[in-house]
Amino acid sequence: MNAFDRVSQSYKDLCNLLEGIREFPSEETLHQLKDYITTCERRICIGTGRSGENAEVFVKFLRNLGYREVYGPEDIPYVFTSEDLVMAFSGSGTTTYTLETARVAKEAGAKVVSLTSNPSSPLSAISDLILYIPGKTEMGHDEDYHGRQLLGLSYSPLTPLGTLYELRTLFTELSLIDSIISGTDVKACYMELCKLSGEYVPRPEDFKRLYEVLPKPRSAQNPLAGKTVVIGEGLSGVVGKFFVTRLRHCARKDEERECYFFKNKGSLYVNENDLTLVISGSGENIPYRLAERAKVKSVKVAAVTSYPNSSLAKMADVSIIILGREIQRVKGLRSSYVPKDPRKSIFELRALLSLETFIYAIAQTEGITEKEMRGKHSDFI
Repeated sequence: MNAFDRVSQSYKDLCNLLEGIREFPSEETLHQLKDYITTCERRICIGTGRSGENAEVFVKFLRNLGYREVYGPEDIPYVFTSEDLVMAFSGSGTTTYTLETARVAKEAGAKVVSLTSNPSSPLSAISDLILYIPGKTEMGHDEDYHGRQLLGLSYSPLTPLGTLYELRTLFTELSLIDSIISGTDVKACYMELCKLSGEYVPRPEDFKRLYEVLPKPRSAQNPLAGKTVVIGEGLSGVVGKFFVTRLRHCARKDEERECYFFKNKGSLYVNENDLTLVISGSGENIPYRLAERAKVKSVKVAAVTSYPNSSLAKMADVSIIILGREIQRVKGLRSSYVPKDPRKSIFELRALLSLETFIYAIAQTEGITEKEMRGKHSDFI
């Protein structure tokens, strides 16, 4: 049995890891955070890499709830004040950009809240409130990894780098949004999102086909390897950014996997050696139109969508159908929609976990170690 034959089990294992969180922010901590969000003048969410994507998700939902003074990682104000709330997302609590930004805010008298896996970190030390998000397995992520190395199991683990922290943080912040809206228990909502995510069962054959069209890493032996371009809007776009970051890490020391989120490179173009991966629950509107443009150039298109009869799914070379997206009929709706109820984002959560599982299968298939993945991590976040 190869790694892709085990995709369904790996997905289930990942859902179990998320659900197996042993410590959860106390009700007192969560109540204090909700009070900060309600009473502050500006809400500023900071983070880099995939933690930055989590910060962006929280910003999107806060804006959707009607908060106007909300800023994300890409539009952090130049000057902080004592009326600000700064929410810092960092698993290690040592990320340079996040830590230094939080320090400046603290010096200005702003309230600083950290969402971190390291309560003893420099970030935690300057925080008014700490939301501890466990990011390690029971044995401990690093210890677990080194133990596998000693046993000769050199492939990347199911949750490489900061994956477990990032995913648990996403589920926690969505649950917090639900609590702000309806007053529900945050942990209960978290467990419900885990349960809903686990009700989807990925089809190994779909991910085998996706791997077949995925461009291989570029190397001295394969200098003309194509690139992967990921398209998505709204929360689907955040899922796409999560995937691009980890896919870029998924290569050996002497290889580079070229992949981009479609908005992150000004003069991005595609050719017949490339893959366009489109994440769109509806499979219509702008994401479909962009995929159509790629198809004209004989570029392979892979779709992750809820609707097998959508324009996108019918046109794609590979379609992964993940149920969960409800079509929204909203006047003035341009394309993607960020719902107020986090449960209506189950398509995106299932898509994200499926693509995380896909990364794991790639790493196993190509024999990529976590050490090699760490070597691809940005030096500037």
